[in-house]
Parts: sequence; C-alpha cells; structure tokens
Amino acid sequence: MQTRPLMPNFGLEVSGVDLSSPIDDDSFAEIRDLYFSHSALLFRGQDLSPASQASLAHRFGRPKIETRKQFNLKDHPEVSTIGNVKHPDGEDAAFFVRGGFGWHTDGTSACHVDAATFLYAVEVPKLGGDTLLCSTATAYENIPDALKDQLCDLEMLCSFHAHNDLLLEADPDSHIPLTEQERQALPPVWHKIVQVHPVTGRKVLYMNFHPMEFNSVSLSVGEEWLQEALAVATQEQYVYTHEWQPGDLLIWDNHAVLHSGTPTACYESDRRLMHRSFAYTQPTERTLENLDEVNEIFLKA
Repeated sequence: MQTRPLMPNFGLEVSGVDLSSPIDDDSFAEIRDLYFSHSALLFRGQDLSPASQASLAHRFGRPKIETRKQFNLKDHPEVSTIGNVKHPDGEDAAFFVRGGFGWHTDGTSACHVDAATFLYAVEVPKLGGDTLLCSTATAYENIPDALKDQLCDLEMLCSFHAHNDLLLEADPDSHIPLTEQERQALPPVWHKIVQVHPVTGRKVLYMNFHPMEFNSVSLSVGEEWLQEALAVATQEQYVYTHEWQPGDLLIWDNHAVLHSGTPTACYESDRRLMHRSFAYTQPTERTLENLDEVNEIFLKA
C-alpha cells in the first residue's frame, strides 16, 4: 500500500489496493486509520461493482439508505446514483441537481455526525463535474479568535427538509417528493457547530448552511457567522479540487470535511454517473439508534 498527499493539511491518495476484492483485517485497519487521520482518501483505477461498494460501506460502518429512494440500486440499495444519465424511456436514472450543490456536509439531518461518504466514478464527462473538499479542522484553526468565541457555544437546528424542499421547489422533476411517513422519519436535530472529533481529538466546524434556527442568536446573525467561517474554510489554498477519472473512489469523513459540487452547465450535454454510499461510523457521541427502522421506511417500494 502506497500513499501520496492530496493537500498539505488533509487528503491522501492510496494506491496498491484492489477494493473489489476482500480486504484482510490488517489492511482494512490501516485504511481506516488513514481515513481518520487524513479525513479524505482517494483510490484510483478501481473496478467496483455495486456489490463491492456496498460491502465496503458495511465494512466502514452502518450504511444509510438514501432518502431519494427512486435512485437506489434495486439489488444493492446501499448504493444510489448521482448524475445526468437517463433510462431508455427518458426517465432520470440518477439524482441530478442542475447548477450543482454548494458547500455542505452530508448527514447533518441526523444526530449521528460521524459518517463516511463514498463517491465512485462510473462515467465522467469530458469537461467539468469536479468535486471540491476542504478541512473543517483547518478551518477552525484559521478562523479569527473572535469568531471562535462566537461559535463556541452556538448550536443550530438542522432539517433534511429545509434544503430538500428548496430543491424540489426549484426543480419539481428532480425526484419524487417524500411521503408524510418518510418526512416524519427525518425530524429536525440540534448540532453544536464547534465539535471535537472523537478519533483525532481536533476541534472541527460542523456546518449546515440551511439551518432552521440557532440556540442563542437570531437566524440572520448565526448565518452571517457561518458564512464568515465558510469564507475562511474555502480559501483557494485550502481547497482540494478533484478532477474525476472513471474508476476513482473518494471516501471522506463528514465530521472533518466540507464538500461542494461544481457548475453543471459545461457537461449537461455529456454523461456523468456516480455511485454514492453513506455509512455511519464509530466512535461517535450520539448514535442514531433507530437507523434500522428509518432504513426500512426508505426500502419500501
């Protein structure tokens, strides 16, 4: 197993590993240690079937079934599709956000903040489709002391629906709206913004940019402080830009990394297909105890 830094402060490319084959315990322990210590891992030249990707997600933790269930693979629902490809009948075969997602953290709609995102490139366009990453530990270290003080006891109320409803409003055809049962399975949750990573012990900024409210300041003030922190976190020298190749797998720690899509206009006439998985990892401060129950709701046809 060989490694190469992606950025001076986080991220590592790992080579000499075939993730489509069973990984022995010692090798997986090394990969897991690298994941926590570097926050993001890149594996190039992989040939991952959905079964292999699902197996890898289970190795890392407890997979979450994607809520936009029409894009979950039938035989391996731990894997969902992202991109602009179509079924033969013209229906969307993948979840596609025209314009691209901005900076965000996957999973802020649940109490369990320690979670890995797996993004695997099946088809990539000739131009565009990059993914951006930055370290929230580095962000905390670099924000002004005054902002550290403002954020230290601040909590935000987060909801999946706060951003998903906006997506549906902007593009009603992007995915099937959630049923009332599905909506109730995803209640809002409070999160501290300044947190301590349970493995590295480093302070990180855990940020959601569609909060419903804050515990001690107005919504406008809290959002202003988050934007100040984001401006520091996403300075050019701190951002890793991943230019995808087919067979790339990126795995990142959502407790230590923010990520962003990039504009989609440059490749909307081309094809992009990604396979995505998401798994809750341990240790964590608050385990999502009813994950099996929630997953069962989103496994229903």
